Amino acid sequence: MSKKVTVQVPATSANLGPGFDVLGMALALYNDVELETEESQFSSFRQSTSPTLTIEGEGASQLPKDSSNLILQSVTKVFEKAKRWPKGPWRLKTINRIPLARGLGSSSAAIVGGLCAANALTGGRLPLSVLVEMAVAMEGHPDNVVPAFVGGLCVSGVVKDETRFLKFPVPSGLRAVVCSPERPLETREARRVLPSRVPFAAAVFTSSRVAFLLGALIQKRFDWLDFAMEDVLHQPVRARLIPGMRFAIAEARKAGAYGAALSGAGSSVIALTKPGPITKRIGQAMQSAFAARGVASRWQEIDLENKGVRYR
Repeated sequence: MSKKVTVQVPATSANLGPGFDVLGMALALYNDVELETEESQFSSFRQSTSPTLTIEGEGASQLPKDSSNLILQSVTKVFEKAKRWPKGPWRLKTINRIPLARGLGSSSAAIVGGLCAANALTGGRLPLSVLVEMAVAMEGHPDNVVPAFVGGLCVSGVVKDETRFLKFPVPSGLRAVVCSPERPLETREARRVLPSRVPFAAAVFTSSRVAFLLGALIQKRFDWLDFAMEDVLHQPVRARLIPGMRFAIAEARKAGAYGAALSGAGSSVIALTKPGPITKRIGQAMQSAFAARGVASRWQEIDLENKGVRYR
């Protein structure tokens, strides 16, 4: 008898301006991961059967289908950790809706999807805390993986080699408008340009903006997001890699967004706003700002997500 599990993993937007490597928010845009075995029995020893991987949607023609694939790696790590290996052939299928290398957590979604699907298939033996540590070890930092697991707005960090996080529900009455340039930006390239030191004034600026950002979202003081999403740590240097980024942020605010920032490492820009016709104005304003600098882009309105990984 076969056994199958399907999980949905949300996209995420990290940093939200000043919260570099600390803040992340889940978005209602999902990748599906399906994991199926031909037999319901498992072995404590690794079997010789090779998996079959199918990729649909975003990145279908680009992503590897061998052992370097992040989802395959994640599934295998759970089998190893739980000491539960499928006795027969097993299949993995992913339906990707999150654009690759656009600052929307596509790699985190792959890692979290693989870990959760494999854990569910093998009986849920690994607790969330262990899965989070495994994901952070693979991704390198927790700002995307944590909200992908649990949804909402998350503050996360590593304390004495342990990942700790706080989750806040994202407030109702907010929408995200995301504008993604056609040109991708790999995270390693975006991190390469970061400064090794920052001035004291920049540190104070950042801590104040992060505090105001959290307070504004918790107390629904959305008018404060205009300045609370400002950043001096990573966006100025990354702007060199993303033509039109600064203009897209500025035009989003002019069009009525509460605030706007680079999404994760980029290349997408995210704006937070109220629902309604204004979302179209903001999306078109950002798209026009990129186009004026010779950069093609696409925009979409996305709800904020409070639940994280979903099992079907």
